[in-house]
Amino acid sequence: MKKFSHQSDIFELSKNRRRVVLSLILLLFLMLFSRALYLQQIKKDFLQNKGDGFSVRNEILHSYRGKIYDRNHKLLAVSSPTYDVGLTINNHIKNENIRDIATILKINEKNLQQKIKNKNKGFIYIKRSVSPESAKKISELKIAGLNLDKQYRRFYPNRESAAHIIGKTNLDGIGHEGLEKQWDSILTGEKGHKKVVIDGSRRIIDDLHDFKLPKNGSDIFTTIDSRLQHTAYESLKKYIERYEARSGSAVLVDAKNGDILVMANYPSYNPNASVTNLDTMRNRSVTDTFEPGSTLKPISIAYALEKKKVRTNEIINTNNGLLKVGRTYIRDDHPENELTIKDVIKTSSNVGASIIGTRLTPKELWGAYDKLGFGKKIHSQIPGEVSGKLRTYTAWRDIDHSRMPYGYGVSVNLLQLTQAYTIFANDGVVLKPKLYPNEEIKVGEKVISPNVSKKMRAFMQAVVEEDGGTGGKAKIPGYTVAGKTGTAKKVINGQYVNQYVASFVGMAPSNNPKFILAVMIDDPSKDSYYGGTVAAPVFKDIMKDALKLYDVPYDKELNENLMNKMVKPQTGDAKL
Repeated sequence: MKKFSHQSDIFELSKNRRRVVLSLILLLFLMLFSRALYLQQIKKDFLQNKGDGFSVRNEILHSYRGKIYDRNHKLLAVSSPTYDVGLTINNHIKNENIRDIATILKINEKNLQQKIKNKNKGFIYIKRSVSPESAKKISELKIAGLNLDKQYRRFYPNRESAAHIIGKTNLDGIGHEGLEKQWDSILTGEKGHKKVVIDGSRRIIDDLHDFKLPKNGSDIFTTIDSRLQHTAYESLKKYIERYEARSGSAVLVDAKNGDILVMANYPSYNPNASVTNLDTMRNRSVTDTFEPGSTLKPISIAYALEKKKVRTNEIINTNNGLLKVGRTYIRDDHPENELTIKDVIKTSSNVGASIIGTRLTPKELWGAYDKLGFGKKIHSQIPGEVSGKLRTYTAWRDIDHSRMPYGYGVSVNLLQLTQAYTIFANDGVVLKPKLYPNEEIKVGEKVISPNVSKKMRAFMQAVVEEDGGTGGKAKIPGYTVAGKTGTAKKVINGQYVNQYVASFVGMAPSNNPKFILAVMIDDPSKDSYYGGTVAAPVFKDIMKDALKLYDVPYDKELNENLMNKMVKPQTGDAKL
């Protein structure tokens, strides 16, 4: 066996082998140097263009927007996946590709060509909110630079009927009106993100595994009944068009817990489409105010009874329907020398209401209206709600004091007027309307006693059920209805004009009310402008369906032939 004298002898190579190893190392170095020189000098432009085409993008992961439901868990608003189609213009786009894109997306080919030509370079949106089916066809074209960005777009099954209460989102998915705006942050949730590598055509070529998952939005549940919402919308549309009015609104609440079942307006808009007439987007039930006219007569008279300013069986001297206040006269359409309290309400006597109401001092009458919430917001959490107007009693003149009992000189929105009538269904206590089932019932001040409340329902029942009442068109077979008509002149630029607001507010069944409904029609201009003619039929349509849907027991005989019974055209509400 060969022996080594030193450890280094083990690794010693022959001279020839050392030369071979050194030659190989030198050759490898020369190859690497040559490649680097080639890439640096000869392929410089190619590599720069290639490198410029890649970039890291922080891609947004959209959260799923929460749904909005009605009281029966029927969808009022829901998100569905759509795609925004865009194009990165780096190279020449073939005409046949442009033609294919235009055909699939159903857009004008020449307009698309011009749009691409004008941009020349960069990124453009071709069409937003494209259906998944169309997006799939676009993807199959495999056109360089074509980009599909997944989004969620809102869909509103009830279209126009619930548009004002639900609202809508804009193209970016942000709440723009209604509950969509009110609860935008809750519905939206939190967006996520992920970092990706994209090429020059905006195609994802690598995932960097740096991401945050989105947090979906929360759902909103409301007290709205979409079935009755549709009934209200269709009835408003029918009678507004019939009497050629400007607009109208209806609010229906549960008399026992304040749930808002209906808040409808006409005209309306389709939230699934773009809106050109912004005026149609107002939720007039809370944004628009009006002088309520004769619908305040039961309130002022009830408070006079409560304060013992008048007796239930008292006969009021109405002086043949004429009352002078300063230089102004208050008149009745159907003049009488004497009227009972019930007949003052039943025939809607302005003179009788003024005589009774002014027995209350301005401070007392103002106090009643203040307790009902006039002149201040209900805080319904519905966007656009206004407070109305109730001037302090110290600013009232004699004529103001005399008109306040029949609804002039004070302005309210329809939701406030509905709230005011809760005292007649809840033993004299104000009940705040609410839009959310998990919201606690809020009871306000006691304005009148249970006894006075019951008497006033009987008086208002005569308005609808007895001959000579102004509200006969609100009769519903099988149910007693208590209500009051209203016909008030409009105030424009501080002056009363010959335009009217027709209204009807009532409840049923009158002995134990389940629902309270207020209807307002703005400026009916054909055939009639009286509340009993124009607004009462809308009340009947909505209330009849509500009583039926909720299986409310009948409280009167059905043997009356109400459908064929002639109802005289109504007159007699508060006019100046």
